[in-house]
Amino acid sequence: MKNKYFEQKNFVKNYIYAITIFIITLVIGISIFFNVVQSSIEKNSRETLITNVTQQSEHLNTILNINYSYLNVLAQELSKSEDLFSENNISLIKAFMENTDLNRTAIIDSDGNALYDNNVVKNVAHRRYFKESMQGKQSLSDPLESSVDQQTRVILSVPIYKNNQVVGVVGGSYNVTKLGNMLFDDLFDGQGKSFIVDQDGNLITRDKKYEKKHNIKTIDNLFDICDEKEVKTDFNQQESDLIQIQTKKNKSLYLAYSPLKINDWMICYIVPVHVAQESYTFIKHYETLLATFLGLIVLSLMIYLAHSNSRENKYLIHLSEIDPLTSVFNKETTQKLIDQKLKNHEHFCFLILDVDDFKSVNDNYGHAVGDKVLKNLSDLFKNHFRQTDIVGRIGGDEFIILIEDEHIAESRIQSLLKKVNALKIEELQDFKLSISVGMAFAPSNGTTFMELYRHADHALYQTKRTGKNDYKIYKNDEN
Repeated sequence: MKNKYFEQKNFVKNYIYAITIFIITLVIGISIFFNVVQSSIEKNSRETLITNVTQQSEHLNTILNINYSYLNVLAQELSKSEDLFSENNISLIKAFMENTDLNRTAIIDSDGNALYDNNVVKNVAHRRYFKESMQGKQSLSDPLESSVDQQTRVILSVPIYKNNQVVGVVGGSYNVTKLGNMLFDDLFDGQGKSFIVDQDGNLITRDKKYEKKHNIKTIDNLFDICDEKEVKTDFNQQESDLIQIQTKKNKSLYLAYSPLKINDWMICYIVPVHVAQESYTFIKHYETLLATFLGLIVLSLMIYLAHSNSRENKYLIHLSEIDPLTSVFNKETTQKLIDQKLKNHEHFCFLILDVDDFKSVNDNYGHAVGDKVLKNLSDLFKNHFRQTDIVGRIGGDEFIILIEDEHIAESRIQSLLKKVNALKIEELQDFKLSISVGMAFAPSNGTTFMELYRHADHALYQTKRTGKNDYKIYKNDEN
């Protein structure tokens, strides 16, 4: 009994001692926090801006590439007619314009005579985009600003082939000002603005209302307000970064920029510093909150101890959902998460990825190297797809991926195939990695995991049968 008493007494003493140490440590930590918090806010807000601008640059580039794909399909259809300006072709470009985001579409013959979907005819033989497309290239025109709505548009053009000869060009105009603004509308509640500049700092798109609102002097070249050598170097080397500039009334603005990878253009985003840091404004009231916080420290510690076991259980559950080798979702979790998303009846792209000749990797280089290959590929998959997409390993060298945005699925897979081919594993020496992919779409090809798996697996089989290192899309009319 006496021993039990002393054990309990020692427990209480140790408990009080632990709480005291915790409080002292907390006070010291908060003191340090006061000294570094502002620099942390600055760093985090900058990183967030740069990340968003870089992602939106990639998104914008993807959208333009999708429209190039549309134009290439249209060019194939137009080439089927003996007369480029036939009634059928005119109907095609009108229907095309009505069903895409392009503002205007035109058929251009080899002499540069252009017939637009509104029946306007003019000659564009002197235009750079026409000359480049007649040489068999996809081209993007120099920007043109409308005198009516002050919106900047560009012409996307692709060649029309017949018997392996370029016989004409099909082009469409695109509103890059509207697209650039749309991409950033959900960032900081639309309080910032985007614009596009060329490599020399000349503004391609602009927002004169925004310049007036924030007292930014009207400029034609970005370097007039930020003549730092570092910025010019970044533009020349097509690098992403962020700087801080001052307006006429000493208002601080962040200017973030990232390469658009088209015509050496850069996409820029400008936003007031206080808006970018608005999510951190709670720190300004930390003195008042701190007094309350310290009063709740002991209670928080008690709650922490009471729930520590619960957190440990949750952690174990988390571990049970992850594949231990690759750190992506395991088979059971992958199926469960995908079935949950499919219940919403939204449109998704379902992928099965299989490593080509993986057995020979294990046989010739050993299972340790095979495991390294799977780990590197898993890291590549997680970084290549968005956080909202589901990436899982369902066994061996087979992976499942669910892409939420079905419209960019093919472009993402095409890019992934190249990245896998470029992946270097030291132990593999000259062995070139590749993957085969089968694709199915929900809900058209199925509304459950198993239905989509069966159809995507069928498409994967077709990929393997026709040479690997490629992808195939399941077709409903296949047996």
